[in-house]
Amino acid sequence: MVKQGDDAVPIHPEKTPVKRRSFLKWLAAALGGAALAAWWLFPRKRPAAVTNVAAKKTASTHEKLIFVAIDGLHPDYLDLDAAGMPGGSQGNRLMPHIHEFLKKSMRFSNAKAYLPAATDMNHLNALAGTSTAQTGIVAVWAQPTGWDEKGKAIITHTSMSFARDDKGRPVDTLFHAWKRRWPESRTLLITGKEWVGEMFRRPDGGSIVDILVTGPNHPEYLAPPQKESLADPLTDTDAACDPESKRLGLFDGPLTLSDIWTRAYTGQASLVTLQMEHFPKHFPHDRWIVDSTLEIFRREDPDLAYILLAQCDDAGHAIGSAWDPSEFVSAKTPYEPPKGCENKPAYQLVSSRNPLLFKEAALDVIRDVDIQFGRLMEGLEKQGALEKARVVLLSDHASLNHLYSDDFSSTDAMGILEKAGMNTDKNIYAFSVSSYGVLYWRDAKEQVQQAKALLEAHRALNPQTGTKECPWWVLDRHDMKNGVDGVCLPGELYHSYYVEVDREKTLMWPDLIILTRNGWQIPAYNGHVPNVGIKAPTWSPPWRVYNGGHGSVDTLPIVAAISVPDGKRGLQTRPIRIADLGVTAASLFSLKLKSTTIGKDLSRDLL
Repeated sequence: MVKQGDDAVPIHPEKTPVKRRSFLKWLAAALGGAALAAWWLFPRKRPAAVTNVAAKKTASTHEKLIFVAIDGLHPDYLDLDAAGMPGGSQGNRLMPHIHEFLKKSMRFSNAKAYLPAATDMNHLNALAGTSTAQTGIVAVWAQPTGWDEKGKAIITHTSMSFARDDKGRPVDTLFHAWKRRWPESRTLLITGKEWVGEMFRRPDGGSIVDILVTGPNHPEYLAPPQKESLADPLTDTDAACDPESKRLGLFDGPLTLSDIWTRAYTGQASLVTLQMEHFPKHFPHDRWIVDSTLEIFRREDPDLAYILLAQCDDAGHAIGSAWDPSEFVSAKTPYEPPKGCENKPAYQLVSSRNPLLFKEAALDVIRDVDIQFGRLMEGLEKQGALEKARVVLLSDHASLNHLYSDDFSSTDAMGILEKAGMNTDKNIYAFSVSSYGVLYWRDAKEQVQQAKALLEAHRALNPQTGTKECPWWVLDRHDMKNGVDGVCLPGELYHSYYVEVDREKTLMWPDLIILTRNGWQIPAYNGHVPNVGIKAPTWSPPWRVYNGGHGSVDTLPIVAAISVPDGKRGLQTRPIRIADLGVTAASLFSLKLKSTTIGKDLSRDLL
């Protein structure tokens, strides 16, 4: 049996259907779901932000390396005009501050992340030149790592402690390589997603990064994050007039607990939005990250910095995305703005995938993301930090709007298997994040191929097209290892060391990986909601948590650009991957990464 440590958080699968005749009996439990703001976020206590006190602030003697990662930013946003329509041009762009940076950079317009197209693994890929096949990080916030003595899955928070390459070596990152070459140089990781920072903390409470900053854990000289609306950030000039939707009526439809909780999380003012806005230290806006970064640079002058702006991704889950203008149609029920407000045509546009997602609310998020990026670059430039800096701008994945359907069972993968008589002894553990999910069999692995066939034969009614379709791709280990045309690269989702050499003694590997098509969303199972980070009860039913999300093939596109002093500028259209950014950064500074890398060096495009 696998034993992890104090970070292990067992979570047990349970599904709770509800019948009309027992309505009063479970009503209190359903309403309890509406009080998720009272649940604990991130239950582990963390020490204060760690700073390497032995390293003294001195004037930089070499060039800086600065990564600015905008979590969840789809590259197509860069093509839109100020109103979010096609045809952006000089003086009329949705994201003008990023375009100012691109003028001084080499942009790679055909860049992609790796599957799963999600947060933890792709930020690590950018720092280590890897894919999931070289790290073992396959989930967000935490993942199943083994089975305990009672046969229940052990859930362990994402950590470098179990990140190994295909030879079983600890994954090496730019942070490691930088300190080997310049041990007195300061390094910084500041992140709007606290668990990404905690991934780099050592078991003794220290960190492989000198200055590790998250919302809950930061130097005392930084002010704490403050509450701010996602749909109406402080930069929104018409916040009192523009629309955002409420959630659906809890009991307007099928009355299973899964359906009720799903409706509670559907809409731009739903529980997922309220949770994020209510806990700013766990979901700090980019404004706080920018202010904090500039103060840290002023005081401590780091030479290697990874700055993760998370607001775009947080809002993508809660408010939705608007990078595809063709997705939006006029609302069936016209929006009536408050008295004294202009009734702009833009206020009437809603997603054809989910009519509760107003386009203007999503655009206001992106406008603010761009403004905060501009503040960051302007502030660093005024401090002189960019004079000798090589700057990498990236996103870790794209985001899209999920289909809304009244039929919860349309993507209930575990429900499908259980109806077929599987999981009767709780031998299957499901871990799902938005548009992808992973399934593990404790035993009875002879069921895996039958399960794959059942899921591939499933059909769901697409509410956008009105036709029935298979809502996902289902990959077994053969597919993970050999690749599937148009879906995944050979080996992209297969960790050869953990599966073939270690034999899953240290870390178990998925038997099936599910990747959704066309915006479908897989429910969250076992009370585990990674992106929101809530510690839901283990008895929680499966439910769809997000209005928008990522993880599957259609969210692989990313933003990628590199600025080098006196380097080449322009546009490179050949395909690249996120691992190339890490390998290129290592090459630009003559750093040696000790673990396996798969990225390609792009230096010839820059120098």
